[in-house]
Amino acid sequence: MGDCWGTVVAAKLVAADKSVGSMIMIAKNFLQTDTVVIGIIIIGVIGYIIEMFMRFLERVFIPWKGKG
Repeated sequence: MGDCWGTVVAAKLVAADKSVGSMIMIAKNFLQTDTVVIGIIIIGVIGYIIEMFMRFLERVFIPWKGKG
């Protein structure tokens, strides 16, 4: 899942018109460091939420994992 999220972020940095990635790229051009940092934090928080959600699903659907 981490690889998928990394690919989505990379694609949005390169080709999207309206996304967090494009916000970061535009802010970079105008030297708006605070906006760039906030964008990076947003991407990190979304990645963390996805990770926690996947761990929750794993506990629910694969309860025997790690008990062997």
